Amino acid sequence: MEEFVDFVPEKEPARVVHKRPRKALSKISRFLTNRFFLATVGFAAIMLFLDKNDLFTTIERHRELNGLELSKEHYNKELVDLHKIKTDLETNPATIEKLAREKYKMKRDNEDIFLTEDNNTKLKQAE
Repeated sequence: MEEFVDFVPEKEPARVVHKRPRKALSKISRFLTNRFFLATVGFAAIMLFLDKNDLFTTIERHRELNGLELSKEHYNKELVDLHKIKTDLETNPATIEKLAREKYKMKRDNEDIFLTEDNNTKLKQAE
């Protein structure tokens, strides 16, 4: 029994495929015109430069946050010092007298006060 052959290779013309070597420029241009690549680049550009929370704004906010944290530490230390002074003023009469003499220039009845200026403070104020 003969076999049925649907395709006979001798009767069909042979296809000649000429492979041209692809140039690097054509590969790059194919990559650059890929729609997924273009969409990714567009999205990255929008997120980095045009968005409300872009890269530059985020960096500036981090710098501002670091500065605010430093000032918070400074004011917390100052607050602790002020609490210490407050407790001293409430409990120690010598501290009250020292503050009254230095800041408010108060004196006892039988004392004379002589005020002098320091030359270093004059120079600092002049600068």
